[in-house]
Amino acid sequence: MRQVRSSALPAPEGRRNKISKNVPQIILNAVIILLLFLMIFPLAMSVWNAFKLDYQFEDTMWYPTFPLNIYNLFDAFAQLKEYILNTVVVGIAGGGGLLLVAGLSAYAFARIDFPGRRFFFSMVIALLMMPGVLTLIPTIQLYKDFGLLNNRFSLILPLWTTGPIFGVFLLTSFFKGIPKDIFESAKLDGATDLHCFVKIALPLCMPIMGTLTIMTLVNIWNDYLWPMTVLENVEYMTISAGLVLTYTKEHSANMPLQFAGYLVASAPLILLFVAANKYYIEGLVGASIKM
Repeated sequence: MRQVRSSALPAPEGRRNKISKNVPQIILNAVIILLLFLMIFPLAMSVWNAFKLDYQFEDTMWYPTFPLNIYNLFDAFAQLKEYILNTVVVGIAGGGGLLLVAGLSAYAFARIDFPGRRFFFSMVIALLMMPGVLTLIPTIQLYKDFGLLNNRFSLILPLWTTGPIFGVFLLTSFFKGIPKDIFESAKLDGATDLHCFVKIALPLCMPIMGTLTIMTLVNIWNDYLWPMTVLENVEYMTISAGLVLTYTKEHSANMPLQFAGYLVASAPLILLFVAANKYYIEGLVGASIKM
């Protein structure tokens, strides 16, 4: 009778060891798949429910239906266009001022030796660590005393004052990483600090400026608490506050229209991320290398 070599059959102990080694990887893969499902499914649900008729929602909310009702998007845009325009105005005016203040302040901290420079930069770090809620009530009272409530300027001014703090911290570290010889050579040729900032520092930090621009626009687009706190006139509301005001009152019963509104409000940020993702990552990498 022909004998089978023992080496041809894997030992039970070997199979058990192999399985036991794969168990952690299997568990990790299962957890990752579960987390991805919990993140992606609500997004997918929001998308397909945005294209349904009102009467279809209750019975078909968990899966897509056809044909798609694209008119929900047009109706939602008609309801939200003023809020979107307000957000764009605040983003351009407030975001532009934020970048200007952050850039000039960071250059001063990094390259200009003035009295109290270390103290003031320490204050910037302290403000960076301070929760915004801590100063919310005093800031509102200050705006009230100066008559700055209930207008667009009450949304723009905080971006010029407390908004640049993170940008100042990030750009200061970047400017310190630029060799001093470049600035010293320029000053020997008669360049002022402003010329050095505009001609040397600013072009070098454009990737980081791009990153700060994207972060600022996203924060403005998602800001809900501040507009709802300082504004009474609905005409000045930005998109996040406008969404809440629109879909918690007159159109609260039409769920597909609500999902269409969320999709319309999110579309500019999605397009911004797709278009500027490369520059956003380059700015973060550049800042980390200099730091």
